[in-house]
Amino acid sequence: MLKSGRQGNEMVHEDKKTGYKRVYQFIILNLFVLFLTLQGQQVHVSKYGTILESDSQTIKNGILEKVAIYPQLQSGSSKRIMRKGHLVRYENADATILTCHGFMCDKYDVSFLRRIFPRQRYNIMNFDFRGHGEDTAGQCCTFGRDEALDVIAAVKFIKSHPATKDKPVLAYGFSMGAVSLIEAQAKDSSLFEAMILDCPFDSSENLLKKGLASIKFTLFGYQFSIPCKSILERYAFHPYIQALVKAILRTVAQLDPQNVSINICRFSPSESIKKVHIPCFFIHCKNDEKVPVDSIRSVFRGAQGYKQLWITHGRRHFDSFFYNPEKYTEKVRNFIKMVTNSEFKKSPKQAIIDDEDDGRWVAY
Repeated sequence: MLKSGRQGNEMVHEDKKTGYKRVYQFIILNLFVLFLTLQGQQVHVSKYGTILESDSQTIKNGILEKVAIYPQLQSGSSKRIMRKGHLVRYENADATILTCHGFMCDKYDVSFLRRIFPRQRYNIMNFDFRGHGEDTAGQCCTFGRDEALDVIAAVKFIKSHPATKDKPVLAYGFSMGAVSLIEAQAKDSSLFEAMILDCPFDSSENLLKKGLASIKFTLFGYQFSIPCKSILERYAFHPYIQALVKAILRTVAQLDPQNVSINICRFSPSESIKKVHIPCFFIHCKNDEKVPVDSIRSVFRGAQGYKQLWITHGRRHFDSFFYNPEKYTEKVRNFIKMVTNSEFKKSPKQAIIDDEDDGRWVAY
């Protein structure tokens, strides 16, 4: 008994030593990074990213790092581009959450999303997709196809960062950001532990059809659809037709008021999701004018792992959060808790909740 008690004391002593060692390493690392950034030096983490600046004053009990990531220009290309982002990290965070913005947004537009996640519990990183935000020269938005490469670089950076490399990575994205996450996870199954996907579309072809169908013009008091719409839909991905399609979408549908350079590519998230086996939480507005509910159901059906689908009373595209931010935050946090605690393994593989049906989960 005496020997057993002595061993117990030794284990407690070792645990304390390990704890002190981790705190010491964290302090030394932050002091080193802070020293270099104060000297105007950048901290090269890996080929996937660099810490440009480190700020310990802006975020209470946390560190705000301005970073650069280096994704491939195209799949299989040796050429890389630079995208800028922000990493907010805490000493005792349980995981890192990568947040991904939609079309015509940037890292600053989505900074409010940090409030969804419990403060100090999770590190949060966001960044500018190609063609958006800072330093966009020579870059094209592809609505998620090549943006998947940006996601991959961001996760590789997180997993090589000394302060975050040993923590699990989760993902949150909306619209184009959600699609980019699907495409990235389909390419590399080791990226994320789970994903929260708000209003992703099912295919670029259907998204384009929806955009062209919404274009109307009035002549002598009568409303008409765009002429030759079926021809434009059929040949939209042909390089000679793309210029015309993009001009129509910009000038008539006002799809591109910020003059983001775009390249319309044929790809299908509803097919890519079939390669995704991690837990996924899908969110969609039933009044979404850009992506119909049938699209999210198609993507949801293809997901291979544990999955939830929540259909809300949101009034437009990506409106579920703004329609009811308290409920939205609660459901997202509950999903993350289920994943991090492995509670989802005890639940039915899939569940759907439609706010029209009194907000009750229907398990399958």
